[in-house]
Amino acid sequence: MEIEFKLSCTPEAAQGLSRQLTRLTGAGPSRMHLQNTYYDTPNQDLRAQGIALRIRQQGKTALQTVKCAGLVSGGLSSRPEWETTYNGRFDFSPVSDPKVREQLETLMQLPGYRATLDTNFSRHIWHWRPAADTHVEIALDRGRILAGGREEAICEIELELIEGTPERLLDLVAHLATLAPLFPAPLSKASRGSLLLGASVKSALPQDTRAGNCSDIFITLAQHCLDQISINLPVNCSRFSAENLHQVRTGLRRLRALLQLFQPLLRRAWPHKPISAGARHYMATLAPARDLYVLQNEIVTPALSTIAPRKRQPLQTQLARMSEAALADAEHHLLSAEFSTWLLHTSLALHTRPLRRKAAGQTWARQSAKLLAPRLADYDKHLRRTKESPEAMHLLRKSGKHLRYQLAVSEPDHVPRQLAAIGHLAKLQDTLGSLNDLYSAAHYLGHLPLSYTATITAIGAHHVDRHKALQKQATNQIRRLRPEIRTLRAAYRKTST
Repeated sequence: MEIEFKLSCTPEAAQGLSRQLTRLTGAGPSRMHLQNTYYDTPNQDLRAQGIALRIRQQGKTALQTVKCAGLVSGGLSSRPEWETTYNGRFDFSPVSDPKVREQLETLMQLPGYRATLDTNFSRHIWHWRPAADTHVEIALDRGRILAGGREEAICEIELELIEGTPERLLDLVAHLATLAPLFPAPLSKASRGSLLLGASVKSALPQDTRAGNCSDIFITLAQHCLDQISINLPVNCSRFSAENLHQVRTGLRRLRALLQLFQPLLRRAWPHKPISAGARHYMATLAPARDLYVLQNEIVTPALSTIAPRKRQPLQTQLARMSEAALADAEHHLLSAEFSTWLLHTSLALHTRPLRRKAAGQTWARQSAKLLAPRLADYDKHLRRTKESPEAMHLLRKSGKHLRYQLAVSEPDHVPRQLAAIGHLAKLQDTLGSLNDLYSAAHYLGHLPLSYTATITAIGAHHVDRHKALQKQATNQIRRLRPEIRTLRAAYRKTST
């Protein structure tokens, strides 16, 4: 069983970190060049099963490695691995798990089994031995991933626990984070190559939350939020885009909603307040890039047909520049030492017993009903007090986003009308999202020079009827949702008693 912690960094940070590692370990690194070829079916059946099959060329030696998806907690991963000498043909007999061995042998018979991606990188290795009972291998990998005619840079640090406790490994991670901006890297090189081939990163919520205890569920869900953030960071994807930005913000928002839901169960000493404050801060920091992308593509573009080309071109050029600058600014923030420190410390905090001891072992399916009751009560107040002002609608939308996630991860037994309420909540959220896009657009367009007034007026006129329709739709949806939320509140109160 391999226990490791994977991190990524920029090439500039890697150069300085290499010198720091030599000072830390008291010796220079050993060096090797590794060329790996991964095999799968055309439909990536192995990857779908969480299996990676790799042939590694290391000097004159060829090694066959089978790795399986394992347990990940706070960035620390432990996963089954089988490695043997490769003599020109696959041999799965060393794989001790009979199910994995059978899957490999079965898939091997499928037509089109082939090499799907290559990784080519140099590896520098240090050995950290701070005590007689502790040994951590530190590998700095730099090179390229090649798949489907595309390529992506590798700049990763892998810390593998050879001997000792996981706590010592985590201590080393925390120390390295003080030397350079480092980011959790949840994806293997093979998974990153699969993304280059067109595979998608699954952001679906974990499905095995009904039978677990509160501690396991919290750590699982929090790790899922952190993975969603980390996978989409500029250092972990080939080209940082507006979609990556959206996924980062979604992960941040889900993390805040999770902390809000679990707050009554968290230990006082656990740093949930700075974690939540950090998530809120970065949500706000990244908002302009997302707002300008929506403004450019979903507000302005649909209205262009009503504006003469010579009049619309200057505004299009101006908005494109603003959007590019905002995305670059977002990327800068996500590469900063401040953000990397917050993200890595949040990840490490999952190893410090987040929940109170008595609450940790309670069954989640039962406890979730008690936690959701006050959340539903708060949202019910928002529904009853909401006015038709942009500010009020925006607050209702934010509250609804949190509640929607909290309902999705709770799944208490025998709660009637939950699906109906979630369905009505989802429709209202879509409407409020469209209204918020229009309000944000008005804010940004209103701060542009007066020379764009005529073009902006034409864009506003294009959306007048849609704005009125959305306002009416939101009012009707709020009216329909109120009794559903009240019914759901009653059901949760009954379930939690």
